[in-house]
Amino acid sequence: MEVEYTAENIFKVFRVSWTSYVSSFVLFVVHIAILYGIYYLLTHTVHRWINFSPNVLNIIAYAAIALAAVRLIFFVINILSLKSVALYTNSDGVWVYSGIFPWSKGSSGVKWRDMDSATYKTGFLSWLLKTYDVRIEHRFTKENEIALYSIFNGHKAVMHINEMHKKFIAGGVLE
Repeated sequence: MEVEYTAENIFKVFRVSWTSYVSSFVLFVVHIAILYGIYYLLTHTVHRWINFSPNVLNIIAYAAIALAAVRLIFFVINILSLKSVALYTNSDGVWVYSGIFPWSKGSSGVKWRDMDSATYKTGFLSWLLKTYDVRIEHRFTKENEIALYSIFNGHKAVMHINEMHKKFIAGGVLE
């Protein structure tokens, strides 16, 4: 099910919460700290036991810099991917748009007539940070369900989706 993501006919859009960005940043910092720890261990501690030549130390330093650069690239791609995620409703159904590369951009979702219900997962942190895990269930198959994590105001998104679903069913738009 491909639907174009344009401003026309979109009722509401919900996006990923800031907590996803923070958790990605924390994971990035942890990976860089581990990489630095391994670098420090090799160049300072192990170097005392095994006398590395300056060429080997240079290779270790360049490898650490290269790994840090690769990790930084993956961090930027992850942030841009999170920024591209949009849960939206239109007259056809509930959709998720995502993707930053031309081959990964697109929408998929559930039509109103095929939707069963929308739910969200609660908890203290979810309530405190207003970020919820959202699930839109398909009536006929589990493979076409939408499951998104850390949606800002996800509880409002679920209420909106269920209200729209009720309106479309009551309005006779659905079969």
